[in-house]
Amino acid sequence: MTYLPPRDAFYASIAAGTWPDISPFTPVPLNPGLFDPGLHWWQFDLLEQVAALMRAGYRRVLLQCPTGGGKTVMALSALLSARRQDLLAMFLVHRKELLKQTGQRFTSAALDHSFVAAGFPYDPAAGLLLGGVQTLVKRLDSMLPPVLVIVDECHHAVSNTYAEILERWPDAFILGLTATPERLDGRGLNEHFDVMVLGPPPRWLIDNGYLSDYDYYAPEIPDFAGIDPDRNREAAANVLREPRLIGSVVDHYLQLGRGEQGIVFAQNRAHSRDLEAAFLDRGIRAMHVDGDTPQDRRDYFDDAFRDGYIRIGLNVGLFGEGYDVPGISYLGIDAATKSLVNFLQWCGRVLRFVPGKRAVICDHAGNALPPLLGGRGLGLPDDDRDWSMLGRGAGKPVTEKDWTTITQCMECFRIYPSAAPCCPGCAANRPAQPRMTRQQEGQLRKLEREMLQQQLIQRRKQEEAEVRTFDEMVSLALARGHKKPVGWARIQCRLRRIPIVSKKGYLR
Repeated sequence: MTYLPPRDAFYASIAAGTWPDISPFTPVPLNPGLFDPGLHWWQFDLLEQVAALMRAGYRRVLLQCPTGGGKTVMALSALLSARRQDLLAMFLVHRKELLKQTGQRFTSAALDHSFVAAGFPYDPAAGLLLGGVQTLVKRLDSMLPPVLVIVDECHHAVSNTYAEILERWPDAFILGLTATPERLDGRGLNEHFDVMVLGPPPRWLIDNGYLSDYDYYAPEIPDFAGIDPDRNREAAANVLREPRLIGSVVDHYLQLGRGEQGIVFAQNRAHSRDLEAAFLDRGIRAMHVDGDTPQDRRDYFDDAFRDGYIRIGLNVGLFGEGYDVPGISYLGIDAATKSLVNFLQWCGRVLRFVPGKRAVICDHAGNALPPLLGGRGLGLPDDDRDWSMLGRGAGKPVTEKDWTTITQCMECFRIYPSAAPCCPGCAANRPAQPRMTRQQEGQLRKLEREMLQQQLIQRRKQEEAEVRTFDEMVSLALARGHKKPVGWARIQCRLRRIPIVSKKGYLR
């Protein structure tokens, strides 16, 4: 067994260049020799990295791994290691639905546990506690300090509730788990964790049979001009509810989802209930649930959905994180967002591996498409992303590099990486699938790379043609992120015979 002194004394000893003479020592809960031998090799490797960092003195370690990559499985091994050393451990979740789901996983893994959550049994003598943060924060005074705390979906750990819990146990080892290690506004988690271990990229997991592959479709892009969909859900929902702007979610589900079980994310509750009615009118068993739905109705939905009786589950953000129903293969995104965290969590609901499954994602809000064409610029769910403890930063502009990997087939409407030589769905040259012809509704349309680039070029040319002064040209260059905006503006103004005169001091 490896031991370390409490965190503050340990850091002080490093600064002084000596090992502190402090007792008692705190045991390191992760021991690779005690992990579950059933882990995949790469899961074992990730946990081994976490264990090494904890032995080196890092108390708060963040483990990033894509949705469906087995974070819960790795958490079970970490908890198993702690319990085999007779160390008190705790697993934290932020939603009541996840308590039941995670408790079932603990039971399947033969991990004896109790709960710290309203409506669940509590045994103060239990060595492993599964806690809901809203209840736990009210019972901190009666809790023994754990040696290991695992925080599920730890990008929520920036909230005051989590902070109060974790600060109560400064010498505990904290293991944060998330697929998206940043806040909803793009800022990092460096204030809450010491170091991060990165898991494999989603495309590697797909190619090696650990996640299901998918087909991504996008409709005509709704016009959200002047609307921030994350801050003004009602206004965004009003746009999405106009049938002339987007095709029927139900029609697209029947055409592309082909009746498979799935989840639909709506912009707000009224929008979700409208969609529920539309599915029911077409004879599809669908049900809307939200945070205000009575618990017995939520329990009924969970059981009926997992049994397959309910085919479509509609919600706003209730199923965005951690909700695990591997068999679902259809995702309808009828909510606009600028949050990469929300977007990837939504997509992750349908990528969990089931043999023979190929997921279908219908994005009715253009979240994947570039901002210059009216989308949110979030890319595809399996794009490589450079996660950082510092985050992307709030309001960071999307560059051309962020969207040039996206192609949409002109024949079957599928979106796929531009590196592919042809459409993976129809090989590009095969006869086109029939288009929808309803006059007042938007249609899934083709955004072949060449057409997308032509549209972008035309829009850029139009922007440049509207410029009348050198200062306006420099401002345009700055908005586009040019490294040398003044030099670029000089060239463009010479070509257009615009006087190179600046009233803003750009020529100093």
